[in-house]
Amino acid sequence: MEEIVIAGIAGRLPESDNLQEFWDNLIQGVDLVTEDDRRWKPGLYGLPARNGKLKEINKFDASFFGVHPKQAHTMDPQLRLLLEVSYEAIVDGGINPSDLRGTKTGVWVGVSGSEAGEAFSRDPEELLGYSMTGCQRAMFANRISYFFDFKGPSLAIDTACSSSLLALENAYKAIYHGQCDAAIVGGVNLLLKPNTSVQFMKLGMLSPDGTCKSFDASGNGYCRSEAACAVLVTKKSMAKRVYATILNAGSNTDGYKEQGVTFPSGEVQQQLLNSLYKEAGIPTNEVEYVEAHGTGTKVGDPQEVNGIVNVFCNSEREPLLIGSTKSNMGHPEPASGLAALAKVILSLEHGVWAPNLHYKNPNPDIPALQDGRIQVVSKPIPVKGGIVGINSFGFGGSNVHVILRPNKKKLSSTESSLPLPRLVQVCGRTQEAVEALIEKSRNLASDASLVNLLNSISGIPPSAMPYRGYTLVGTESDVKEIQQSQTTGRPLWYICSGMGTQWKGMGHSLMNLDMFRQSILRSDEALKGTGLKVSELLLKADDSTFEDTVHAFVGLAAIQIAQIDMLKAMKLEPDGIVGHSVGELACGYADNSLTHGEAILAAYWRGKCIKEAKLPPGGMAAVGLTWEECKVQCPQGVVPACHNSEDTVTISGPQDSVRDFVVKLKKDGVFAKEVQSAGVAFHSYYMASIAPSLLRALKKVITVPKKRSHRWVSTSIPESHWRSDLAQLSSAEYHVNNLVSPVLFQEGLQSIPENAVVVEIAPHALLQASLISCFLLAHPWFLE
Repeated sequence: MEEIVIAGIAGRLPESDNLQEFWDNLIQGVDLVTEDDRRWKPGLYGLPARNGKLKEINKFDASFFGVHPKQAHTMDPQLRLLLEVSYEAIVDGGINPSDLRGTKTGVWVGVSGSEAGEAFSRDPEELLGYSMTGCQRAMFANRISYFFDFKGPSLAIDTACSSSLLALENAYKAIYHGQCDAAIVGGVNLLLKPNTSVQFMKLGMLSPDGTCKSFDASGNGYCRSEAACAVLVTKKSMAKRVYATILNAGSNTDGYKEQGVTFPSGEVQQQLLNSLYKEAGIPTNEVEYVEAHGTGTKVGDPQEVNGIVNVFCNSEREPLLIGSTKSNMGHPEPASGLAALAKVILSLEHGVWAPNLHYKNPNPDIPALQDGRIQVVSKPIPVKGGIVGINSFGFGGSNVHVILRPNKKKLSSTESSLPLPRLVQVCGRTQEAVEALIEKSRNLASDASLVNLLNSISGIPPSAMPYRGYTLVGTESDVKEIQQSQTTGRPLWYICSGMGTQWKGMGHSLMNLDMFRQSILRSDEALKGTGLKVSELLLKADDSTFEDTVHAFVGLAAIQIAQIDMLKAMKLEPDGIVGHSVGELACGYADNSLTHGEAILAAYWRGKCIKEAKLPPGGMAAVGLTWEECKVQCPQGVVPACHNSEDTVTISGPQDSVRDFVVKLKKDGVFAKEVQSAGVAFHSYYMASIAPSLLRALKKVITVPKKRSHRWVSTSIPESHWRSDLAQLSSAEYHVNNLVSPVLFQEGLQSIPENAVVVEIAPHALLQASLISCFLLAHPWFLE
């Protein structure tokens, strides 16, 4: 059976807007229980003056969660908080919430009441009906399933104080038995009215001084508190991060007790623990720490801890560590199990057990605190990595226990640091949010896992996260850009460049990226029968390496294929593709109408046939003339070969003739510059003699030609012939025609939409000037 893990977590705890702030408060020993009038006047009705309160419960981004304003105004703040922390837990797991839409993901929520619902329904004449769908406890789970479009089980659970941990137990078992693949587990509690507190006070459960003195001799009841927590639970194969593995979870109930329904039964609790560890085959002496229910009541603490001792301390061992988060923040009742889990996860992540507060004198009714078998964590203690247990008990007798194994982090040097600059992509609801994430990524640049998680969630739809930004980390560069994206999206177009982009050293740094390197090695495998290894070619290149046409074509094609592989891994697929000269081989690969092997071997044979043809010395030059001017002014033997932009053309022909024409143009004040073409007049009439041998070679490589898609705009066949048989397939004939025909690049660029994102696929950005010139001509506002 596949392991089930805690893959994401989020929460709002007293005086803590997020789990990082909660951890800071825990480790610094801050008492999160306060005396103020944020809920009601301290001491009202004789209630304890102190309780634990969330900082802010009056704000909600209703449009983000698709909630109508009328519904939002009569929605229980508990549900609003659950929606927020559920979303955050998914994102914390490095998962784009939209990727879970329609999946068999379940939702279990621990919640005990809706004081808001009582308030909204006070006057029947003012009822609108919205409070029914905003405050019914069933909706606490169902609304989450609705918003995320989850198809798994969806239910609210109320077993009082053990509700949220029982929700986790239910979710674990549902995944275990195949009812769902993942689950959101939530727990929430708000203190909006004093009525419930008055009832608990009259039952004698509350501490008069508003303090949970867990395990202490002075324990005199518990302090009520607020919390909203959510965790993402998944199969391990689905998780992008793992906080801990759930080894087992279970529950039972006290049943009848002579002392009354609210009296805890240490014996039944003990039975639950024994059965779970036996079932999981875990020796109890491997348990390092137990997060106890630990409310600080005179009866509850001895019943629980003495049961813990009987289970875990019946053989020689180091002292068992115990703690209770209620000492730090009070008791959030149905949310207490997940609040305890949050403390445990944070302690495991930081490698130190967060300390209890208010523990001074051991409870005399717990002998193990006196003899050292049990040790309350009253100061930070390093985590050793043993098994962890979590208790949560309801005041009606519902007992729950969960067993966790900490995540064993074994980071290699390449995982724990960033030897190369890394691109970090972020998205946010506001520009400020993106700024904050970029700043955080820079401050934590050495944390490769953070970079990976940020990149994983950067594709959340713009309708939800309209701001996009990126930066580079692991470098001194301060490159950064933030934009508000279009909700309709922008088309992505690839420009696959040709000869002239090759250079000594190309691909060197990219070979440090595993994905790029693996693609180059696949090119090596495809070239096995040729005796050429492109990996060695790139890494050992000197000034003359790429003057060889075989080396130039193969090196260029291999790098372009690897770049396209990297973009595919980022889930990017082009809406349009335009190639320049031999760049149309890369177009074929991007279009999926050439395989990796076909594209790299076609490049090899193109170079090989040219090299073996022993052509007369040829030359090429870029000139500042229009296509029509070239046709008129070029001397005999020199032809316009590449239409790069409206006023830039590459000419081709006999070397001396090209050179003389360049000199003449310069004298006339016209831009002209010879380009490195390895002494070959590409796309001139010289190529006709190569066509037969190249066709024979390519027919052996491309044995079953695939249809070219509409995305691929041909620059070797005029638009007037795009419906011809030659234009339909990425065939040997098509690619031979590419070699012998002029490059109609300028014409191809006219197909690119004005709002397109254009990416040049090349070792060097050679065509940027032509692209900018083309877009400025068509769209004068392009650079504004």
